[in-house]
Amino acid sequence: MRMVAFALAGLLATAGPALARQEPLTVDVILGLESFGRVAIDPSGAVAVFEERRARGDLPRHDLEAEGANRYARLYRIDLDAPDHPRPLLTMDEDAGYSVGAFSPSGRRLAVFRLRNDEWRLGIVEIAAGEVVWTDVAPELSLWGRSLEWLTDDTLVVLGMPDGALPPRLAGPRAEQARLLALRAAATAGSPAAITVGEDGPPEALPPRRLWRIDAVTGEAAAIADGPFLDLEVSPDGRYAALLLDGPLLPPPSADTASEVRRARGLELVELTTGAAVRPPEAGNISTSLLAWSPASDALLVATIGDEPARLLTVAPDGAARDVTPAGAHPTTPIDFQGMATAEGGWLGGVPIFKGRSASGEGWFVAGADAQPLTGLSPDARLVAEGRSSVLFASGGRVIRLGADGESVDLGAAASAVNPRGPFGLRAQSGPLKADFAVIERPDGRLCQAWADPGAEPRCVAATPGAAISWSRGIGLDRSGPEAEPNTLRLQRGHSREVVWRLNPELDRIAVAAPRRITGVGGAGGWLYSPSNPTATPPVIVVPYQGEAYPAPPWWMRRESTGLSLAPQLMVAAGYAILIPDLPATPEPADGLAQRILSVVDAAAAEGLVDAERIGLWGWSFGAWSAVMSAAQSPRFDAVVALNGPMNFSTVIGDVGSTLRLEGGHALAATAGARWLESGQAEMRDAYWRAPDRYRRNSPFEQADRITAPTLLVVGEYDLMLGQSEQLYGALHRLNRPVALTLLIGEDHGVQSPGNIRLYYDQVRDWFDRHLRGSGGPAVPASAAPRPPSGPD
Repeated sequence: MRMVAFALAGLLATAGPALARQEPLTVDVILGLESFGRVAIDPSGAVAVFEERRARGDLPRHDLEAEGANRYARLYRIDLDAPDHPRPLLTMDEDAGYSVGAFSPSGRRLAVFRLRNDEWRLGIVEIAAGEVVWTDVAPELSLWGRSLEWLTDDTLVVLGMPDGALPPRLAGPRAEQARLLALRAAATAGSPAAITVGEDGPPEALPPRRLWRIDAVTGEAAAIADGPFLDLEVSPDGRYAALLLDGPLLPPPSADTASEVRRARGLELVELTTGAAVRPPEAGNISTSLLAWSPASDALLVATIGDEPARLLTVAPDGAARDVTPAGAHPTTPIDFQGMATAEGGWLGGVPIFKGRSASGEGWFVAGADAQPLTGLSPDARLVAEGRSSVLFASGGRVIRLGADGESVDLGAAASAVNPRGPFGLRAQSGPLKADFAVIERPDGRLCQAWADPGAEPRCVAATPGAAISWSRGIGLDRSGPEAEPNTLRLQRGHSREVVWRLNPELDRIAVAAPRRITGVGGAGGWLYSPSNPTATPPVIVVPYQGEAYPAPPWWMRRESTGLSLAPQLMVAAGYAILIPDLPATPEPADGLAQRILSVVDAAAAEGLVDAERIGLWGWSFGAWSAVMSAAQSPRFDAVVALNGPMNFSTVIGDVGSTLRLEGGHALAATAGARWLESGQAEMRDAYWRAPDRYRRNSPFEQADRITAPTLLVVGEYDLMLGQSEQLYGALHRLNRPVALTLLIGEDHGVQSPGNIRLYYDQVRDWFDRHLRGSGGPAVPASAAPRPPSGPD
């Protein structure tokens, strides 16, 4: 099938929407959509490589959670000296998936990854010959920062699994099933089979990793060090590796409000030739976001977060640590979206710099200087490149060069381009990871290199911000550009742009609803999507998400969106109007929720666009909470569908997903739940025992007796909040309200399996048809299921 598509790529690229008959969007269409993954051009600028991620319905297996859709890709190359149709980068097996890693320093080689059955392996592609050497190493997934770094064109170091097994993020439910079967086998044999956590339980087991040194020519791997490693940063001279160590879970800093999920994460420094290693005790609890080597490779900068305020340390390769926090200032460590303290810093020549706070205010400071923030930078400035004598900041949308003398120069408007030595994980959001130039956008639309050290000749290319760029050939390669067509890969040379690869040509014949802005009383607003040529005023399904507002139409309503946990355009195709309201944050999340939604519904009804007497609610995750909470506040809603939502805030802190349960991860689940409740999305602001009424006011379970709308609850077997949907089902069943519950086997927080996706959307449509159109017969109070449960064929 893929070879046919490859052969027809040129023909399909010329086909236009005007030549095709318009058809409605269906589940099968979305299951058949491919997408682009990583696109990169090697450092020499000669070769581009891109990922074509396989369609959801075309994956070899479906038990890898969301990660499988990212890793099951095919790899293609474009030779930029003589651009032609893309061709396969390497020989690829149909039952495997491939993804792109990092190019070697000159671009001679490329690290790639292969996923096949239960095997995840690192390969090294020789670009010129197109040949690949597969290793026996199973690398980590670069979720934190790096799992792989090149030392030379012939040598690289990799963090991987010591036994060659799948990394935990890929193993997912399969690892759980293996643990469960082993425990059940032990119980059957009369042996002990239990999981104990807490003071009487064993210490938490931290997944082991191994640091490998790999010969890129032969693929031979030599073990250097073992430990619970999460991240890697090699010194500029290639002699040492800084390794972030996982550590035990720590209690929240405050007994009143949990603001973060904190582990005591430490540091190991390894000499890469001898394997000699040291773990400095002073760096026993450091921020995961800061591992910055000095230009001379004589010290590593980290931030300790075990005590308040945070402190800045430099650590020599022999482990000698020195506190370089200046008097009167300290690093700031705001909590990122993962709930972790995030420090930012780097080196200005041989002197540490950091983002911090003093009595004079917040900003960037120089270690060893007075406690005055650097001038010429905005408070939210981010370090984006480092040279030997100067650094670059992204500040207020501009790129600012700061020299060792403290003088700053505005180089131009900040832009972005693909880093061929990535991809990187979360740490890349806080620091430059050895980048020595930034990208600026000229008024004429060209993107230019802005080097950290002055004197280097900048090169400019006509390209779209975010593109992969061949600076030597003057070529840009992007997935959307001004045409905003993410299904096309375009090559730009000067002002000439041409399509070199196109996905999903079938979308040319698919019609989807266009957005229309609706404004209600008091400025409340939202986006309305109406079915084409309705025979009567259509019923409306509201898709709420408390805390979100949409100044532009939501991206997930676009025709090419591959998300299927919530795909409202499918219900537009079924004849429903979809309304996505703005629901900005309020003092309490449930404040006036239904009223705010209904004001937008009524505004649309006043224009004759929807039937305000037939209103459904549909949500996923916190959107599921938003839907059910709204139904508890008004009897005007006629049907609810809620996928994987929290329903009882007072018990969220005790919810443990089945995977964590078998790992003994109850403490982690409780800590993460507390943070989500108290200082995260739920915005309870206090622990339950300090504000129980606030928890009850904002919990649909506590308002279950006010819910009259027929409610379909759908939940994944592996979702952390499985019990939340089951609790609400029990409450509504006890109250003899129309309710149904579907448990999707093998699913986590989203829906991944094609069979479950089809079942889910069959049930969603049947539920709304029955209760908004009356076409499914009368509702059955406390029904056990919206339809008979599915089973094996």
